Amino acid sequence: MVRRGGRNGGLQGANLEQTRAINRRAVFDAVRRHGPITRAELARRIGLTVQGISNISAELEEAGLVRQEGKRLGQRGQPAVELSVNPTGGYTIGLSLAYQRVMGVLVDLAGNLVCQSERALQVREPRATAEALHGLTETLLAVSNVERGEVWGVGCSVPGTVENGAFWYDKVQEADEWTKFPLAPELERMTGLRVFAENDATVAAIGERIYGVGRVAASFFYLHFNLGIGGGLVLDGHHYRGAFGGAGEIGHMIVKPGGRPCPCGSRGCLEQYVSLYAAAEAVCGPTRTPDEVPVEELVSYLRDGDPRLLAWQQEAGQYLKIAIRNVEAIFDPDTVVIGGGLPAELMEGLIAATTPLLPSMIHRHGTLPRLMRAEHASELPALGAAALPMALLVQPGMPSNAWQAGGGTALPVNPALEILGVYLTPNGPAGAALAGELTEVPGF
Repeated sequence: MVRRGGRNGGLQGANLEQTRAINRRAVFDAVRRHGPITRAELARRIGLTVQGISNISAELEEAGLVRQEGKRLGQRGQPAVELSVNPTGGYTIGLSLAYQRVMGVLVDLAGNLVCQSERALQVREPRATAEALHGLTETLLAVSNVERGEVWGVGCSVPGTVENGAFWYDKVQEADEWTKFPLAPELERMTGLRVFAENDATVAAIGERIYGVGRVAASFFYLHFNLGIGGGLVLDGHHYRGAFGGAGEIGHMIVKPGGRPCPCGSRGCLEQYVSLYAAAEAVCGPTRTPDEVPVEELVSYLRDGDPRLLAWQQEAGQYLKIAIRNVEAIFDPDTVVIGGGLPAELMEGLIAATTPLLPSMIHRHGTLPRLMRAEHASELPALGAAALPMALLVQPGMPSNAWQAGGGTALPVNPALEILGVYLTPNGPAGAALAGELTEVPGF
């Protein structure tokens, strides 16, 4: 058996234990996505024998990851036993840094919301932000009565650019402390849990893939509004980060050459015209900065028919049309989804200003509209962040050592994760498994 390699394009070998872990992951993921499901259906879906599936499912059941749901009736022969994910087999936490607030959720292994919490964020400074996210994590654990050792990991959704799932850049903020801030290692030190940081638009796209349009569309582009605007890309059911983690940075697509200066160093970027920051800039006046304008104030201006905000909507809609047309030309997605922290009334006005879209150059055969509103838009970054540890676990080519603590923090041993070949400390077997291609192993 061989596995997909890294960016060098090579193929890597795998030993017997690695192959077993890969097969366990494949069965677990298939049960998670398609359960309740029988062993025969699992064998057909992922290409292993029924005996192999039976052996693997018994191991997963013993580890508390799957459970027998019932029996499939109405078919010939003995009723087949159905398998589903055991909701209490593990938990994940999702944290989201949004415009002037932080939000957190704790979900079980089946994706059910166990509890949620949010709080205002008055001081937007990196260490104060990390402390607020830590406090939110402790609140979720206390309210849910979930033990720390039962938590598989923490996903953290932040605006800006994230490098290697750990280091955070925020180009909206120009202070030196916002450059390469080690957010994930800091949160690991504070919480004692494995932390994955990711750009908010990518995380929202993961949430949409699991909870929204991703249930009917394999490929889509997610337009995410926060203080700025970003994009997340899902291709054939998998989120795509790009070679350096910057895929989908639509906020820095130039839509007006020579236009307004952008902190990224270019001029005329989409974010300078289509974002909460741009909307606030239209009304803030000379005595405030745009990030000091509350969202509620923007909504009030809109309800009063303020000409400044209405003019912003019309201008923003024209530039957004250009961006959507470019996305369609490059990626040919099933649809473009729009969501994030933009209030519903502002969102509706912006979509109206964007309609009709520019003509598509591609003959479309699908039934989905070209532009769709996200489901549960305001909650998706936190829900997507909670799904991030799971998404990384089953993403092809993801090394399990990516789950080891990034800041040297001692993490609790998790037997359920170890069954899947994931070791939270460097003390696991050498060459721990990667999620890759499947191979039939004797007895597995």
